[in-house]
Amino acid sequence: MKKKIIIGVSIAVVVVALITVGIVNNAGSVGSGTVFTVQTGEIKKGDVSSFISANGTVSEIEKAEVYIDNPVKVTKLYVKQNDIVKKGQKLADIDLDDLNNQLETQKLQKKSQELLLRKARSADTTISTVNNQNEIKAAENDVASKQRAYEQALKNRNEKKALYSAEAISKVELDSAESTLKDAEDMLGVAKLTLQAKKDVQNENSKTNSKTKAAQQIDIESQQVAIETTDVAIKNLENKIDKYKKSMFSTMDGIASQVNVAEGSYTMSGQPVFVVINPGKLEVKLNINEYNAKLLKSGQAVDISGDSISESEKVTGKVKSIAPMAKANTTNTGSSETVIPVVVSIDNITPSIKPGITVSCDIKTVDISNVLTVDLDMLSQDKDDSKYVFVISPDKKTMQKKKIVLGTTSDMKAEVVGGGLKEGDLVVTNLNPAYKDGARVKIKD
Repeated sequence: MKKKIIIGVSIAVVVVALITVGIVNNAGSVGSGTVFTVQTGEIKKGDVSSFISANGTVSEIEKAEVYIDNPVKVTKLYVKQNDIVKKGQKLADIDLDDLNNQLETQKLQKKSQELLLRKARSADTTISTVNNQNEIKAAENDVASKQRAYEQALKNRNEKKALYSAEAISKVELDSAESTLKDAEDMLGVAKLTLQAKKDVQNENSKTNSKTKAAQQIDIESQQVAIETTDVAIKNLENKIDKYKKSMFSTMDGIASQVNVAEGSYTMSGQPVFVVINPGKLEVKLNINEYNAKLLKSGQAVDISGDSISESEKVTGKVKSIAPMAKANTTNTGSSETVIPVVVSIDNITPSIKPGITVSCDIKTVDISNVLTVDLDMLSQDKDDSKYVFVISPDKKTMQKKKIVLGTTSDMKAEVVGGGLKEGDLVVTNLNPAYKDGARVKIKD
């Protein structure tokens, strides 16, 4: 047992001796102490840049959509999809006979009401109750028809509202549904007023055909209300016909990106008949996660790339706007994340940039040039949070600890704004906690 212990101690002494010899050999001819084999990097002037990357979709800035609330027949098409169109150019002819007939019916009804008003003002106030009953029946049928139309418009508006909340349709489509609902509500109100006016007349006629002056005045006022409501219906129809006619002419120069109707077919409510866009004015819409959003500012430079953009094309842009509110977004994996919608303007629109394509955007959150920089793997930190580096001495045999002050910092580099570092200094990288000020070094090849 004693022999084994003696042998073990002897081996330990030999190992320590060999280590000591190795340190001395590494030390060269300068003093004593541990020699650290280190890697170094040179302090240079350069750029400090940092990016946030996100995918987005190219969208048109200028777009004109043509909606027809009620189905109408297209009798002639003058453009097809992807045609170049000019402002004021005619897009199609539509059949407005049904609306024109409704307008004429309302005008005839107004004439009848005006005759009834004249009769109410005459000395002979006798009015046939049979005629009133027929008019009430017709008015009730009209109210029932307008009620069904209103309920259908309300249902359609609610569906569009839900789709818009889910960002499945555009604001224009929602507005179209709202407009249709408003028209249906107005028409229902007109029909109800007309029915009530008829009933008022009937009630008065049922009481007596020999009316007092007061009763006659009520009759007159009822007819005046009926005329006013018919005037509203006439005005609504005239405005709708005028609107539909004007919508068949392009309101801007551009390209017909959508033509959703064929000659001889009917337009569809809720779907644009035509969409005209300006392909020369595009932007990118993307979502940035809430963690990175705090680094964004309007005007930051953006590099834009994508599968449809060749590597030889350099497409750039700028952060145009940052949404004031966050929203929930569903990822490809089905999970939900909170994001901030961001719009990026495009500086140079090339033929490869088309509405609807997916692009990758690198947003430069940090971008300064020609400054003195230090790599982040050269840095360490004191207990007081002061940053420092180890600078190799001119004779390359020792390292000196030097505190520095940093400016702008990116993912890989930081700007040096104080501390005495200068261009060309050799600085130790990949710092070891054992490194000390004045320690001896051997620079690794």
